[in-house]
Amino acid sequence: MRVGIIGAGISGLSTALALRKAGHEVDLFQREADLGGLIATFDFDGIQLEHFYHFLCTTDLGYFKLCQELELSEHLRFHKASTGFYYAGKAYNFFTPLDLMLFPGIPITQRIRLGLFALEARNRKEWVQLDELTAKPWLIDRLGEQAYRVIWEPLLELKFGDFHDKISAAWVWHRIHRVAKCRGRMGYLEGGTKRLLDGLRARLDELGVRIHPEQPVKGILAEEGKVTGLSFENHPDLPCDRVVSTVPLSVLSKLLPPGWEDYAADLDRVDYIGVVCVSFKLKKAVSKHFWYNVHDTRIPFNGIIEYTNLNPMPEHDYHIVYVPYYVATDHPLYTTSDDDAISQSWEGIKLMNPKLTDDDLVASHVARTPYAQAICPTGFLKILPDHKAPLEGLRLLDSTFLYPEDRTQAGHILKAFECAEMIEE
Repeated sequence: MRVGIIGAGISGLSTALALRKAGHEVDLFQREADLGGLIATFDFDGIQLEHFYHFLCTTDLGYFKLCQELELSEHLRFHKASTGFYYAGKAYNFFTPLDLMLFPGIPITQRIRLGLFALEARNRKEWVQLDELTAKPWLIDRLGEQAYRVIWEPLLELKFGDFHDKISAAWVWHRIHRVAKCRGRMGYLEGGTKRLLDGLRARLDELGVRIHPEQPVKGILAEEGKVTGLSFENHPDLPCDRVVSTVPLSVLSKLLPPGWEDYAADLDRVDYIGVVCVSFKLKKAVSKHFWYNVHDTRIPFNGIIEYTNLNPMPEHDYHIVYVPYYVATDHPLYTTSDDDAISQSWEGIKLMNPKLTDDDLVASHVARTPYAQAICPTGFLKILPDHKAPLEGLRLLDSTFLYPEDRTQAGHILKAFECAEMIEE
């Protein structure tokens, strides 16, 4: 078979690898010049860095499977990565059960409930009924009002912005479940995502996968309800037997052939939130924590990720900090200038650590994407389409199909391999 793949993020690349190994002809198309999608890297003042932060958990089996295929397993590193909480002008450790018991922001009874809740979530397996519950009242009922307001509301706002009070309890459960299963151990690949992407590109070239950068797909061609190929603005049509779409569902809906408007409307029912991610390269550390939650009315963000507290990068001797803002694409934070995003983020960081001065800021960078995260409201299972489209020969891969999991590289890789197996069958 000849398969056309739309999108060269981790899903598209992994699908191409699996299908080509099975003996199929594969063409991979993407709009951007660089491979990787949301895991693409850039030169950040001499450091190859991802535009958007990622980390590994010990349960990320899909990622480990791909690293084994690419002979990169020896470069995986795991260790304890601490969490902190900057609350009302003070810094707290927020990593061990003792840290939780000593945290003064919520009553002692709610601290105990929070610890028991995390233990329950780690061991829970059934989750479908949680799809019918909204996270906010569910968390308030299980933990208490103050625990929700102080701890969980900022976390949900960090991930879903103004949509935080609509998210399903199932998504929240799996977020706790995944991290709790790691027991504090998080990891990274030495050399970062660039090492992974370089390894993937080399392997795909070796296998004969045809990669077409800067070649966006204009539309999917079909006859009598069956896929026949892909069309482009500046490229001849590509006849193919199967099409795998790894782009967001609302992007795919615009590529469907005439006559599929009702199906396009179904795909458009899934909404996405954008992200503005500000990166800093600093001479000094902000904190000792990898993940640093923030609940302070003076500070414009709800958390920072100090990546070098997970991956120290000793060869560079600098500190890398990400400040994410998950917002709708029409939100002022999304449309603001890079300079404004950098300025307000830097001022907030200096409030958290008054020892930092402007001389400590070496470089900064702003990345944006309109499709950072699918919004998973209550009853999300009812609007989630099937990965096998009613248009024969079209398969869908998108972060929505990881639900109730958060989007992870490992999850995308496993779904890509499953998709290739289904096409084989």
